[in-house]
Amino acid sequence: MRQDSSIGKPRPHGTAQPDRAICSRGRRLMDEIPSKERSSKALAYIYDAERLPVISALITDALEGVTSYHEIGSLIFGRMQQQNVVTEAEARETASIFYYRFDIERGPGSKPGALLEPLSEKGDEYFWPRPVRTADSDVLKLWDALLPARNEPEIQGLLADLLFSARHQKPHIYARAAVEGYLASREGDFSEGARSEMLVRSWSILRSMGMRDLEASVEEAMCDLVKKSLATDSPAPGTVIPILHCLLQGRLKRKGESSRSELPPEIVDYLFSALDHFKADYLSSQLAEMARECLKDTALVQRALKKAAANLLEAAEQVTDGHLKTHWLLAAAQFSRRFHLEKEHEECVRRLQAIDRATFNWTTLRAASTLRASDIESYLRTFDQPHLMDALVRFFDTPPPTGSREQNEKLARQILKNSLTAMIMGTATYGAHGMPQKSYNSDEDKLRYQVSSIETISMQAHGRFLSAALDRMAHTHKIPSTETLHAWIIECYGSDPGLCLTLAKSLSLFWEQEYISCVQLAMPRVEAAIRSLLLLLNEPIYRVEEDKSIGGFPGLGAMMPHIERHGLDPDWCSFINALLLTPGRNLRNIGAHGFLQDVDKQTAALVIRALSVVALLAPDETSKQASKVQAISESLAYPTGRKRLSLVDRLMLKAYARLGAVLAARRGIS
Repeated sequence: MRQDSSIGKPRPHGTAQPDRAICSRGRRLMDEIPSKERSSKALAYIYDAERLPVISALITDALEGVTSYHEIGSLIFGRMQQQNVVTEAEARETASIFYYRFDIERGPGSKPGALLEPLSEKGDEYFWPRPVRTADSDVLKLWDALLPARNEPEIQGLLADLLFSARHQKPHIYARAAVEGYLASREGDFSEGARSEMLVRSWSILRSMGMRDLEASVEEAMCDLVKKSLATDSPAPGTVIPILHCLLQGRLKRKGESSRSELPPEIVDYLFSALDHFKADYLSSQLAEMARECLKDTALVQRALKKAAANLLEAAEQVTDGHLKTHWLLAAAQFSRRFHLEKEHEECVRRLQAIDRATFNWTTLRAASTLRASDIESYLRTFDQPHLMDALVRFFDTPPPTGSREQNEKLARQILKNSLTAMIMGTATYGAHGMPQKSYNSDEDKLRYQVSSIETISMQAHGRFLSAALDRMAHTHKIPSTETLHAWIIECYGSDPGLCLTLAKSLSLFWEQEYISCVQLAMPRVEAAIRSLLLLLNEPIYRVEEDKSIGGFPGLGAMMPHIERHGLDPDWCSFINALLLTPGRNLRNIGAHGFLQDVDKQTAALVIRALSVVALLAPDETSKQASKVQAISESLAYPTGRKRLSLVDRLMLKAYARLGAVLAARRGIS
């Protein structure tokens, strides 16, 4: 090392030891450190009082023009190779002082105040710098010795805070020194955001130690910083909101006081000024939550809530894209409904309904099918039978159009795992009415939606096969009357006559190309068939009268879990859910509310298949089969009456595999 005449020649400091607190498994703090500032072999620091001037000079050299603690630490690291008068252990230990950070909760539902992080070890994770409360005696001696050696209030405050957080000797002395140091930094060279964090931290310290004599000074400094920031053209929310959250808590209670004192009017004014400036949805929501939590005056709370809702409405008016406008109006409507702002909620819904559908720039993603014409023809030839009734038996014997639930879930997990978009963003669906219907944001919701997407694509392809099969029958055979079909189905399957009649009429309407009438007739009877099966199984599904709710049977969505619990093949349950309920095609509700305006033959064929699988399971209530609960339960597990895969099943599984490849390729592109 080169000798410095003004400081003296450094001496060796013992053998290098790996420091377990500086570990490659550090979380986000480690990610913030430039690569050149990291070291896989940290050197243990040993305190030497004679080296204190060298370390202090190292800090002094890094202070010029800095605006945050992080910059000081970075400069010390950056000059480490140039400083031949300090050891690596000294440089790293000195820099680590300035890498501790203030942890401030942000967003709706957050708590006021700040902690010094990292504070203590959590599980098997280690941080850099080392957690404050794991600092050894040599490090504590360094912090304690540097405190009186530095004149800068920012550094004095941080060093005192470190010693207070580490519970070193008399922590109340260091707590007061930390608050006083942070307070004295209010007019320093640090950035506005850094000074805001120091004041929030000082507020937390004095509250934890009950230092009422410093409370007025901290409040004054906070108000001064907020006032100056809000007076600018573009105040920073990260500066203002954490301080406001602290100010709105009021002062510490005095002995004998049942409640806290009233807030000064200027603090309330700052809150509404912040609502005027910060109009983003998450900021408005946070400020509104703060008002509800801290303000005693209900009129002021209502004013704050209405202002937050108005901010969301204003944001919606400033955009022209239909999706963005919908986002803001939906957020405003949900916010207004949550806080019972009826007029604001009605206005949001009015504007939401009035959005021009032409402003939605929808994009259609297409992928070519890899199914060969020979595969489709092989499938259709299965229905080339001498008699129509034989072909219908084959039709009623086809596998679930959505495929295997187990395989669909496996593919969905693989898609989500390999999709960066799915990891970061949620999904929103729109209904047949053109309005936003459902958001999928959690991992569980995303998986459910992805499975539904796979089932829908598989179902659409299978709908083409089923409709083509019915068309092949009509082309090959003379179609009998509905009465003849009805009699044959009852004779062949012994099922409920009413459901069999609906099935026969639905087939006749399909062959007459009356697809809307076919679906409108068949779809409600799927629900009726499932209800009939549950009643035969003596499942207690009836909902008795309660208050203003009249007695009645539940809807299809409520009954499906019951029928699956009784053993209905889960693949068939998935098909019925995907076809009639959300998050699938939701045909049941679309039809019930009058939005079913156009139906293609593929959809009609799928509805007929859904009706056939449950209608043919429901026995005639007058038959002996109806009294055999065990027989009904067994039939649920194998709705088509078979356990082994037929040739048709094998062909369809081959088709599903090809569809899965197409789907995976399409998802990879998107």
